[in-house]
Amino acid sequence: METKFTVPEISCGHCKDTIETAINTIESVKKVSVNIDEKLVEISSTNTIDMEFVTNLLDEQGYTVVESN
Repeated sequence: METKFTVPEISCGHCKDTIETAINTIESVKKVSVNIDEKLVEISSTNTIDMEFVTNLLDEQGYTVVESN
């Protein structure tokens, strides 16, 4: 499964590392990719990702999920 969304607060490598580390704690996640320039997060997983959980997880880190598909 592929999940993509944007996070407007992404601005640097630290943001990238924080988001990747947080999302990698989700059991079904195989790969997380953060594009700093496009403020895009792409998740590859074995199951459907619970976006409410991801939104809350990133909110705890100070990031906002503004768009998902």
